[in-house]
Amino acid sequence: MDMEMLGILLQTLAALAAVIGLAYVVLGFGKKVTEGQKTVVRILEKTPLGNQSYLAVAQVGKTYHLISVTSGQVSLLKELDPLEVEDVLEEKKLQLEENPLTKFVQMRKKRE
Repeated sequence: MDMEMLGILLQTLAALAAVIGLAYVVLGFGKKVTEGQKTVVRILEKTPLGNQSYLAVAQVGKTYHLISVTSGQVSLLKELDPLEVEDVLEEKKLQLEENPLTKFVQMRKKRE
């Protein structure tokens, strides 16, 4: 490999490291900003139905609602049983904790 190719390879690796570092900083800052915002209404889950429509589970205070969202309308479909929703959320949390990437991120946080 000649010196020109080696230089291009080093520039590429440096650019990649810079992008990864910037992503880490931006994601960390974004998380801090969103953690500081405590609202009464939260969207817990979204499932797309089409191009501009989806179903969502919204938490309003201590109640949970299934809503339909389209480009021109938001409709309440049903109030959900809090125990069922909390069971599903707990199951998703456990699955997320088992994810190797999540474990890596948690180890990184402990070091900070």
